[in-house]
Amino acid sequence: MIRRSRGIEEALLKHLGVKRNEVTEDGMFSVGEMECMGCCVNAPMIAVADYAKGSEGYTYNYYGDVTPKRGIEIVDMLRKGENPPVGTQNPDRIRSGPAGGNTTLLGEPKAPPCRDLDAC
Repeated sequence: MIRRSRGIEEALLKHLGVKRNEVTEDGMFSVGEMECMGCCVNAPMIAVADYAKGSEGYTYNYYGDVTPKRGIEIVDMLRKGENPPVGTQNPDRIRSGPAGGNTTLLGEPKAPPCRDLDAC
């Protein structure tokens, strides 16, 4: 629950007209809390269960760098049957890289002067 994630939850609950863990009238959505998704660098994140292959073959789609506005856009796209792009939702980032691109480690690292660093 980092980087303003409660704001996303509040926006989704209001937009969907449900309380936490309730299901929308159309049965498509509910909003709950998921513990660690293992990607703090792209927080805040939302996970959407995809039941296209049935309840036994479901998978999760993960969306990172989500804002309240983008969370609502993702829900609206899913409701229309569209497939929003998974991963970072920040157009300035590539996967988990920094916004605007790398600023360090831009070339090959310099090798140590010898293999045994204690002997150098």
